[in-house]
Amino acid sequence: MSLPRPRRPLRDADGVRRFRLFLVAAVLTVAVTRLYLAATGFPQLGSGDLHVAHLLWGGLGMLVAHLLPMLFLGRAVRTAAAVLAGVGFGLFIDEVGKFVTRDHDYFYEPVAALIHATFLAACVFVLLVVGRRPPTERERRANAAQALAYAVAAGGVHRPGFRWPDRLRTPVELMSGTTRTPALDRATVVAVGLLAVFSLGRPLVLLSREPGLWRGAHLAAAVAALLVTAVGLIRWAAGRRASALGALTSALVLQLVVVQFFWLLDHEFAGFALVLVTLALLGRCRGMAARQRAAGDADGRVRVAA
Repeated sequence: MSLPRPRRPLRDADGVRRFRLFLVAAVLTVAVTRLYLAATGFPQLGSGDLHVAHLLWGGLGMLVAHLLPMLFLGRAVRTAAAVLAGVGFGLFIDEVGKFVTRDHDYFYEPVAALIHATFLAACVFVLLVVGRRPPTERERRANAAQALAYAVAAGGVHRPGFRWPDRLRTPVELMSGTTRTPALDRATVVAVGLLAVFSLGRPLVLLSREPGLWRGAHLAAAVAALLVTAVGLIRWAAGRRASALGALTSALVLQLVVVQFFWLLDHEFAGFALVLVTLALLGRCRGMAARQRAAGDADGRVRVAA
């Protein structure tokens, strides 16, 4: 008798949405914690030789986040657990400087870049594990059954607004927003170009002041991002929207992964403002690309029907 082959884990239709909530909660927690501590003079909770680090509160938050979906049913519970896990992880990762230095230096300068790299690694992990392949029929059925379980837990199966999920969206669709006006599209494209030019200035100045391998790598990455951005702008001007958005998205990813890692090494936590701007532009470009694909699919269906 042959044993059944192991199957891949089924993807949750709400998984990427919850990860996005986790990520936003973690980033905001790090930002708020740093701002609060700086504004209050970095107080210590405890007396004498005792010091209750906020890492411990982060661990408690992550513990509660694990317990909630273990003990209770419902979409709201899992959403709350994702947010609480993000807050807990943010408090935890904020103190990473104490654990990568011999003198437990909370103010270790590369900490901002390390935190940035950790969040990026988490995003890459989710995209690689969940993948971009279309949902299988088994996943559709499992998510439909889970939607029913959520509705039963909330007591809303018989409500007029209840609707079965028609399909499991891909991670790219879930991470993307939508744009509504051509003017906003053009503004986004211009902003990407300005970001590329701005990102080139700092490594040029630093390399002229203090030549070195790291400065050279920073400049090389900024130049590469600028060139890819230029390709995207040229394609946009030529009316090749889908191809242009692909190039602009690649340029923004290069900015996030490489250029702004060096930026954070230099500016520490003040550099996160530019990271947030880049993330916003990346979200808009993904949304524009999703809209372009949807328009192309609709046009193809119309042509086939004709």
